[in-house]
Amino acid sequence: MNINSSKITEGVNLRLLKTEKFKTNCISLYIHLPLVRENVTFAALLPRVLKRGTERYPSLSELSKRTEELYGAYVSAGIVKKGDTQSIKFTLQFVSDTFLSEKITADAVELLGQLVLFPKLQSGAFDKDWVNQEKENLKNFIEGLINDKKQYAQVKCNEIMFEGDPYGIFEYGYVEDLENIDEKNLYEFYQNILRNSVIDIFASGSFDDELLENEIKSIFGELPPRNAIYTKTALAAVEDNICVKNVVEPMPTSQSKLCIGFNCGIFPVSEDYYNMMMFSCIFGGSPFSKLFNNVREKLSLAYYVFSAADRQKGYVKISAGIEADKFEAAYDEIMLQLEKMKTGDFSDDEIISAKKYLATSLGSAKDSLGAIENFYMGQIMLGNDETIDELIERVSKVQRDGIIKAAKCVQEDTIYFLKGVGNGEV
Repeated sequence: MNINSSKITEGVNLRLLKTEKFKTNCISLYIHLPLVRENVTFAALLPRVLKRGTERYPSLSELSKRTEELYGAYVSAGIVKKGDTQSIKFTLQFVSDTFLSEKITADAVELLGQLVLFPKLQSGAFDKDWVNQEKENLKNFIEGLINDKKQYAQVKCNEIMFEGDPYGIFEYGYVEDLENIDEKNLYEFYQNILRNSVIDIFASGSFDDELLENEIKSIFGELPPRNAIYTKTALAAVEDNICVKNVVEPMPTSQSKLCIGFNCGIFPVSEDYYNMMMFSCIFGGSPFSKLFNNVREKLSLAYYVFSAADRQKGYVKISAGIEADKFEAAYDEIMLQLEKMKTGDFSDDEIISAKKYLATSLGSAKDSLGAIENFYMGQIMLGNDETIDELIERVSKVQRDGIIKAAKCVQEDTIYFLKGVGNGEV
């Protein structure tokens, strides 16, 4: 798959990816922002307000009616975190003209333009009631994170590990920051990012290139040029004489959660990254991994356990659900398996299985327009033109010494233990 990239204006890019595999097309618009505390809650709130209605479709019911007229088109708006970037993302999915008796591409692009560029306003600001309602909804969402202990533990580990670093900022914002947001300053924030942020419009599917490009440029061509670049993510570099952060948070819950963060500092566009993918897969990123087979299956120390490597930031995290009294045993076994990876104590069969597993999982991204777009948007932000097939091919060439090299880059940074206790013990 090849991406045809062009500029609508300086700092506003159009990315077209043709594929005849699907009956639907997908157009997403990304507004890329650096992760900073003073803006993160504004950015998280904004798409919630914008998707409530537009100038032409000033209510959810009218917006819904319009999507029904477009053969069940689907619109959404939210945020995406990649490295030290928080992106506001608007997505429109609609049936390709190829499968219809009429062409709806132009109408679909118009709807996306309405969602992004023409919000419903009151006295030169957003609808006050909508803003207040969405502030309450976002507040409930942030506070509700505690109900998903697995996700909560990962967020807390991330905040502790990257304290003082943009990556440690929670991309959905902070309840205490909502108090100072109103319909006026949120609208000012919206206008500012439309004028000054890098914007990517990413279209994938089967479409008439010239028609789609002309329609997108006719709607979004009025955006002013801007001197903006993608935020460069600072890697989680290995540190000299590191002092491992160890935090225990008691909580009345039946199952405890253990999260461990590791620095790697591996550059995301390098041969070392493919080594890291293989390391993570064998260590804890697959159903046959060392963590799964030993910590969970053999020793019954965890309900679940897995590792994941973050390409943009260059770090590895481990997440496990355990009993409170099995913390030390689970932790020790995890570290023992890491040491085995560093000393090359893994078999050729594990290497072969990892390559097959990664080829299948990476290849499955081509079965979804959303997954295709997510992969290539990440590549674009890294300045990398590698395709999914090229990534699979490079992973297939990783050798044992490369995996050991990646394992030796892994440095423990943070241990976060959400310790389940009885109500009377907290």
